[in-house]
Amino acid sequence: MVMAICGTSTVTVDGKAFVVTIRTDMSTAGFNVECSDVGVVSQGKTVKGSLAAIAEAIEQHLHKQPAGG
Repeated sequence: MVMAICGTSTVTVDGKAFVVTIRTDMSTAGFNVECSDVGVVSQGKTVKGSLAAIAEAIEQHLHKQPAGG
């Protein structure tokens, strides 16, 4: 799998902004997105779709955390 950094963007989840790194995936002609702040990754066929997917992944990650930590 060949990846190249395409750039960074910001997604907002529950009122908090998260910086994400977007990489092109040459083998699938899609995009992988990573949010290192919470340790989640996602993917999509378009940048817009990838950003929506990472926002959903971040939201799911935040809501499964135990209260207080």
